[in-house]
Amino acid sequence: MTYYFTIYVTTDCNFRCSYCYEKYEDICWLDEVSIIEILDFVFCYGDGEIYLNFMGGEPLLKKELIYQSIDYIKYKYPTRSVKYSITTNGSLLDENFIFFLKENSFSIRLSFDGNKATHEMNRVSVLGISYYEKIIKGIHKMKNIGLNFMIRMTIAQNTIPYMYENIRYLHEQGFNNIGMIMDVHLILSDDLKEIFKMQIDRIVDYYVQEYSKGKKLVINQFDGKMINILCDFGNCFSMCDAGITNFKIMPTGKIYPCGFLTNNTQFEIGNVNNGINIRKAKDLAASLFEKSDIKCSGCEIRDFCQGMKCGYMNYINTGKINIPTDAVCFCEQIFYKAIKKIVDYYLLQPKELRKRTLGHYIAYIKKNGLQYSKYGMKVKFRLEND
Repeated sequence: MTYYFTIYVTTDCNFRCSYCYEKYEDICWLDEVSIIEILDFVFCYGDGEIYLNFMGGEPLLKKELIYQSIDYIKYKYPTRSVKYSITTNGSLLDENFIFFLKENSFSIRLSFDGNKATHEMNRVSVLGISYYEKIIKGIHKMKNIGLNFMIRMTIAQNTIPYMYENIRYLHEQGFNNIGMIMDVHLILSDDLKEIFKMQIDRIVDYYVQEYSKGKKLVINQFDGKMINILCDFGNCFSMCDAGITNFKIMPTGKIYPCGFLTNNTQFEIGNVNNGINIRKAKDLAASLFEKSDIKCSGCEIRDFCQGMKCGYMNYINTGKINIPTDAVCFCEQIFYKAIKKIVDYYLLQPKELRKRTLGHYIAYIKKNGLQYSKYGMKVKFRLEND
């Protein structure tokens, strides 16, 4: 079995982003002794593959502990299969650490919102200084040495009017793996809804134009959801394995099922000294499930919707794991239409482009024995009858 562990190196951060969902009353830091205890717990929990993510706060505030962690794992657990990742704001990256990330095949999620004006609307440093030029210089260094990274661009109320502008800006910088992450507490007025729709339309047009030119551009809200629109998963709530195979370990050693819950002791499901209480994790999720499901029961895009998969994102807003916010519902409907527009465009293109853009999704569905949706059957038929 594969296990996913996130180690919070610290709950402190050198930024105070307006949309941050992490609100901690006490600032906690890992030290040289506790990181070893946590790593021993992680690698003794099971004998399967480990996905290990370093996070904060800002994890690079304790950069030396990340160096120490990898050295210790290589020494103590040399035969274990482990994949590393890190989530960072990029302000403390330096050349040595960038090469360290490359040497150890890290995947990087970099919180970065686009051009300078947009990025600094919400991402304010504690010192009140701009890190923008330093961050973008570091991203270019990562790109130039072939690091696997994704730009994590948070979409907030005040940045919605600039989504297309920033997608284009990032792509023209050569940053071709872009995650449009919606602010978890997003509230949309009627005016913002119209602006959001227009921005997504512009992004879709730009996206297909770039692909038609053979230029690589990956956007999580499109590429990452293509399987969801092509498959039939039973039109049901299908929350991730938070607290089952996916765990968040705090600097104190306490363990939580999800990053949205790490500031709420009600959701502590264990610690590195006494282990994980999987039964408690399951019971917590079950107790927060709305059985009547009035809001979503008749929705046609439940298989597609992020609100049917990210239960604890729902919980921190609505109090129920299977009841998303109105903003999530609206955005998911727009993304659904956007992906259909993209696929319909590809289906009208020459055979080579159809195969290049859609063929690997159909191959994945076949390989994994998944059920096609009606729309997926249409795509499959078109590709197989060229």
